Amino acid sequence: MLDQADQYAVKVRITQRRNLENQLDLAVDAAIREALNSPGRGVLVTRHDHQTFTVELSPEVPHGTISELALYPDV
Repeated sequence: MLDQADQYAVKVRITQRRNLENQLDLAVDAAIREALNSPGRGVLVTRHDHQTFTVELSPEVPHGTISELALYPDV
């Protein structure tokens, strides 16, 4: 089990559509760097709504992979 010190999560809030890809790429790149220091977890990108995402390390995602989860469907 991971303790609080081993948790990594970044909330990304997009205010302009044109910034979506760049801001998410930056957050994912930072998570990948963190994952290299903490093997055993992959990157999970969760879409909460059309502006809010969470990028985190998750033990449910295999190390070396990125998984996406949409809690808010595309319209």
